[in-house]
Amino acid sequence: MDSYKTILSVFRSPDQTERLCLLADGLAGIWQSRVLGFHARPGVSVNVGLRGTELKEWLDQKREHIDEQAANIKAVFEHYASLSGQNWQWRSMDADLVPGGEASLDLARCADLVLINRLEHGSTLMDPDMTLEQLMFETGRPVIVVPKGYPGEKTGQRIVIAWNDTREASRAAFDALPFISNASANSVRLVCPPLPENSPRQLPQGADLAEALARHGVEPEIKTLPGRHADAGAEILAECEEFGADLLVMGAYGHSRLREYVFGGTTETILNSATIPVLLSR
Repeated sequence: MDSYKTILSVFRSPDQTERLCLLADGLAGIWQSRVLGFHARPGVSVNVGLRGTELKEWLDQKREHIDEQAANIKAVFEHYASLSGQNWQWRSMDADLVPGGEASLDLARCADLVLINRLEHGSTLMDPDMTLEQLMFETGRPVIVVPKGYPGEKTGQRIVIAWNDTREASRAAFDALPFISNASANSVRLVCPPLPENSPRQLPQGADLAEALARHGVEPEIKTLPGRHADAGAEILAECEEFGADLLVMGAYGHSRLREYVFGGTTETILNSATIPVLLSR
């Protein structure tokens, strides 16, 4: 894959809509992509402590608030669509009609790249990261998670690839090829754990991947993680800051929620603390 021709932006939070639109437009301009915007209107959970008229008034207020948020998200999307030179299309659905947050999955499975924002802890939206989890673990597509407040209109000018010689890391690296191929010289760094003692490998960790990526026109720098932090996620984020990265590429680890899923420790640390977009694949 040498470009992302369909970019799906999944909107969940009205205050992050403009930032996702800016990023989608910047990326679409690189590859002349189609931008598909999607919003699932959240369902309303019944307040069991209310009855009769009070319950009706409470439900009406909740629905009015949801309608207002959905209208604001769509209005921002349509504003940026009118300014863009690319093809933008809007889709929406009531989450109550498709249980389990699956409304975005069919669209995501047919997209080259998915953009979504990470909601803050304590969000008023129910189960706020169920959608993010499903997109990462059930679609087979690369997902860029955009942190709150990210100011950039583009990402991928300076790229860090977290490499640990696993299936997930390999999938992420090659899913990011459009970014990597578009990067300028000296703007891609592979960060790798050190080789175990007495390893039979003759080449450093990441050397084979660096050679493979070089055939796509970019020769990445290889950097062994120095072990300044006990947590691998903190170590990777420190490397991103040092390199001035605006995109981190890494594999997503963990299990499905049906198996009492929690994000892998490294993934969780990075998603909670990253100040740059993170491209995740599984």
